[in-house]
Amino acid sequence: MKSKFNFLFFFLVVSSFSAAQNDVGSWLIYKNKLKLNNKTSIDSQYQHRSFSLDFAEDQALITLGMSHVISPNLTVSAGYRKIGALSENGMYQKIAFSTQLNKIIFTNSFFLEERWLGDNFQLRYRFGLTANIPLSRKTALNLTEEVFLQNTGTSFNQNRVTAQVSHKLSDALQFNSGLMHWQFPNLKSWVFLLSLSHTIKL
Repeated sequence: MKSKFNFLFFFLVVSSFSAAQNDVGSWLIYKNKLKLNNKTSIDSQYQHRSFSLDFAEDQALITLGMSHVISPNLTVSAGYRKIGALSENGMYQKIAFSTQLNKIIFTNSFFLEERWLGDNFQLRYRFGLTANIPLSRKTALNLTEEVFLQNTGTSFNQNRVTAQVSHKLSDALQFNSGLMHWQFPNLKSWVFLLSLSHTIKL
């Protein structure tokens, strides 16, 4: 187990040196899941996005929605999202399907976003794949790639490749930290991620 943590530390250090050669941003994220029962929850999220490492707010993303577990490996969600700095607001729908191979859990997700950017309307399609690799009983490595496509202009919107370590602090709290490579048609950058997930059972 110690060798896994050494490898992970080495990976993050190497990634940090790579990021130093590019624009580096920082995101602070808080996620709240209010469980109404075993299958249905109210989900909210706040993202404090900075395009530098000073954590100054450049963008704030707020989402509020509901999720429902149809089966142990299938979940559907829908809700509202807003980014004030971009004059963006709109609805989203999501479906996530998971499968397990040995100890690794793979999750495929598809987002449909109806976006109003000021007076302009846009549809955006997000396709994601996440591998959850357990390192210990409370700690896991999450590797994700997500491709964003849109129905206007060039079809490619952005791509996100993320490596995060998640640690379960308690039954209600989970802390994540990691690094994301964020690519647009004419821009590439790195983002340090820190997030706290809070689950409340009614």
